[in-house]
Amino acid sequence: MARRGGELEAFIAFLGGLLAVGLTALAMAGVGLTIRPTPAVKAAAMVTLGAVWLTVTTTVYLRLKPRGD
Repeated sequence: MARRGGELEAFIAFLGGLLAVGLTALAMAGVGLTIRPTPAVKAAAMVTLGAVWLTVTTTVYLRLKPRGD
């Protein structure tokens, strides 16, 4: 009997998105964006992190979702 629902795939995709955001934030910190950031840099960093999370989560979920649903 096949498993249905996609909850596991969604959870794995969510964790993958969090991992990608964490690595991106560490890279931003390594480049030096955390030293006296201006409000514009803070906003750009938040938008970038949100876009990374959304893109990775969607991509991983669609790759894990069984074909034919």
